[in-house]
Amino acid sequence: MAFDIQNQVLKKYTEELGITEVIIPDGVTKIGDASFCQCRKIQKVILPDSVTAIGKCAFWNCYDLESIYIPDSVISIGARAFQCCYSLSEMTIPESVKEIGSVAFGDQTDAIKLTFLRNHRKMKITLKNPWNLYAPEEHLADFIAKPCFKNFSLLKPEFKIPFSVGWYNTDKQISAYLKRIIKKAVIFAIDRDDTEMLSDLLDTGFITKKNIDFLIQYAIEDMQKFGNPEFQVMLTDYKYQHFPSDISDISRKLKL
Repeated sequence: MAFDIQNQVLKKYTEELGITEVIIPDGVTKIGDASFCQCRKIQKVILPDSVTAIGKCAFWNCYDLESIYIPDSVISIGARAFQCCYSLSEMTIPESVKEIGSVAFGDQTDAIKLTFLRNHRKMKITLKNPWNLYAPEEHLADFIAKPCFKNFSLLKPEFKIPFSVGWYNTDKQISAYLKRIIKKAVIFAIDRDDTEMLSDLLDTGFITKKNIDFLIQYAIEDMQKFGNPEFQVMLTDYKYQHFPSDISDISRKLKL
């Protein structure tokens, strides 16, 4: 069943009744093309787990839309679905989504922050240009549709690092890439104040005895600037768990 009530009727009722929140009922499988087009009063939308597709221009020009829950049943997001949603500053895209149409997130006043889910990991990117309108975003759409190393290699650098965390254990070449740039990836996480990403990077086991001290020192310098000790604590704990110092080794031997 598609939710495709006549747009002009829906627009009229949402404006006249001052409706700001919409909860789509269970059983709806598609949000039809232009369903909520120009329903500018709507601020929040919740979709049920039955929805598999969001149609073209479904929420186009919803100026006041601030948040929308997209369930992990959604497979496709149509072209211009969220174009000109000026109040929509961030969105979480579930792992189920395999297709995102042209300019789906275009023309926001500010950049939109997208969080992609993969294997219980969160990959966060900031989209400055309309989705799939410029070459870097076009490659991103290709990678979402087919996450192979060929498409991964075309991503711009600030997209490569987050997505390598999500896909490193599914592709040997992506894994080799992340292992090769692990130091840069940790610095990337610290600079973005992203403790979740650092935790995922620690789980890879790619951080070595050779670079751990440099990364701890970088985290210390970051703490001195911004007052957040969490990165230093995480890296220090990792060092003591995986690379005990020579002194600690000798101490254990003497106790024996």
